[in-house]
Amino acid sequence: MKPQAFVIASSRALPGNHRGTRHVMTNVRRILNLVCASMVGLLLMAITSFLYSLHVLELRWMSRLQAVADVRRDQFSFPAHPVNVETTSYPWVGDPTCQHHAVQFAKNQSRPKWALTSFPGSGVTWTRQLIEGVTGIYTGTAHGSNEPPIVSTGHYGNWADLNCDCTILIKDHDGTSANNILDYLETTSNLTSNPAWRDYYQHRGILLIRNPIDTLFTYAHYLLSGNDQKGTGRPEDFAGPHWDEHVDYVAFAWADHAERWIQNIKEGTVVFYERLLQDTENELRRLLKAIHFTDPNRPPVDPERMRCTLQHKNRSDRKRTKKLTVPLSSKHYAKLMSSIDKVQRMLLKKGWPPLPIDLYDLRKPDVTPAALQHYKE
Repeated sequence: MKPQAFVIASSRALPGNHRGTRHVMTNVRRILNLVCASMVGLLLMAITSFLYSLHVLELRWMSRLQAVADVRRDQFSFPAHPVNVETTSYPWVGDPTCQHHAVQFAKNQSRPKWALTSFPGSGVTWTRQLIEGVTGIYTGTAHGSNEPPIVSTGHYGNWADLNCDCTILIKDHDGTSANNILDYLETTSNLTSNPAWRDYYQHRGILLIRNPIDTLFTYAHYLLSGNDQKGTGRPEDFAGPHWDEHVDYVAFAWADHAERWIQNIKEGTVVFYERLLQDTENELRRLLKAIHFTDPNRPPVDPERMRCTLQHKNRSDRKRTKKLTVPLSSKHYAKLMSSIDKVQRMLLKKGWPPLPIDLYDLRKPDVTPAALQHYKE
């Protein structure tokens, strides 16, 4: 009987144990559900955070692109200044034989857009003075109305709305107003400086080139003096890592800028600062012929305006009276000479006049005459 009672008692105890087991399993399922819900929540939070990061990154890129677009709009959306007495200037005040010659805007939509492009320090301000003097028409600038006037006697060309088509040429450094290669590459890779943007000029342009060794120091003085066209740096500025970086930048960007425009220009020519300095009248006539300019009253060029331009070509409104230079290291010199060789090859390939190496100051104690002759050929 006892075994039977034991069996019966044991069988009666099973329902209670079963209920306990189900209670444990229920708790386990609840815990698992909570864990799964937590994991799903964490996953959703991670996904949300990732998507938000992408959104922020997209907004940053959009902001950068918008900034580029704003630069483009601002560069070419200055307030228009119609031709009137308030925007007429007289560059040769004080000269009784020339002071009556005025410079003003051409009629709206009368002049196609032509670029006057150069590396900074190539003498573009002086070249603009010559062009305005002989034509009587303002040159504009793609760099903003905050640029100083190119003459001290009054100048309004920098204020022009470039879409007025009322300037003879438009100064454009095309991304070279930097001070290191990385900044230059970033600038010239954006929308402001790519080939499509240069199409703004319909591939019309005058490329102004100067000996890069002279350009190197001229641009350095400009930067070191806080962008002062007449300022100068100190002797100690032309040494050390920053000077090395500046030389590297000029050697690279001077050649790259010239190469881009040699390839881009379909209508126009190249003008060399040294030849313009040596034979100003003939080089001016060649430039004006390239942009199809003819004086409407005394074609092709007003002889009196040309006389006054030549008579006052050495004005010092924006010219340094002193400019410190230092000997270049062999490494620096080799880089600049390599850039000269590169541009020379591009010009010959284009069929344009070659660099006037014979007018360049290339002499250096550790450079042999044979080496110099190689670059003159």
